[in-house]
Amino acid sequence: MPDAHAPAGPWPTWIRRLLRRGWPRRVHLALESGTPALRGGLPVHDSPRFSICLAGTGRYIVLRQQKQEIITLQRGDAIVAAPQALMEPHASARYLAIGFVFTPEMTRFLLAKKGPAGHRFLQAHHASRALDEDGRHFLQALQNRRHSPPEDLAARRLVELLLIMAAEMAELPEPPASAAGKARFTWLAACRFLQENLHHPIGRQDVARFLHLHPNHVSRLFREFSGQSFLDFLLQARLERSRPLLKDPQLNITEIAHACGFRDANYFIRCYRRKFGRSPGQDRLSHFE
Repeated sequence: MPDAHAPAGPWPTWIRRLLRRGWPRRVHLALESGTPALRGGLPVHDSPRFSICLAGTGRYIVLRQQKQEIITLQRGDAIVAAPQALMEPHASARYLAIGFVFTPEMTRFLLAKKGPAGHRFLQAHHASRALDEDGRHFLQALQNRRHSPPEDLAARRLVELLLIMAAEMAELPEPPASAAGKARFTWLAACRFLQENLHHPIGRQDVARFLHLHPNHVSRLFREFSGQSFLDFLLQARLERSRPLLKDPQLNITEIAHACGFRDANYFIRCYRRKFGRSPGQDRLSHFE
């Protein structure tokens, strides 16, 4: 059965094709986080990432001087996000993009399409190697160029270096691992996907589709490594996501519920009370007493 340890497949070829084209042509930076209210309830991610628009028009919501702004990417443009920075696809975006996410435990390679029907992943690969010290320095150097224009040559070269490193990581064979080790790595990839998409309606089928697994296998992974069913794990993750949002007085309960993937605020309140023994309103008041 496929898992997150599957071979890299076409990724090194795809990445080198981008480099031969001289991409990225421009580099946009998303470096600001801000409060949940400033983000409009949109999530931030704890790992650096970047995407390159392959076709169509990429539009992303970012913060600039603590105000929401839409950045538009044309074919060949890149957007780089710092950890905790807001970088969320805009509803009007229509694109095909290749993306890279550098987490502490893995590097993720993503091919995504955004259209009228929403956002979906066409391909995904997870390499168990994390970005090394050189790569982290390249990312820091990009953040230091926050005042540079998108055409900045140095920023383009830094992204090229990250692309070269990503291609090398994709080409290297995965270190030997036991069946249990591979299964746990796949579960970690599933958890990352869930955490990054909690604000969307998401279920077991979405995780299975993303990782090219059977839905029943997804359920077994969560039962084995979390000791919970998939639905219980997902509900707990949504409720835990809501707790820091309650500290922001500019967000109402309905906005918080929607930001955590609950379509119904009353259902969110019932689940919260069942989990924590207090309503979200009571917990909110305790933060300001």
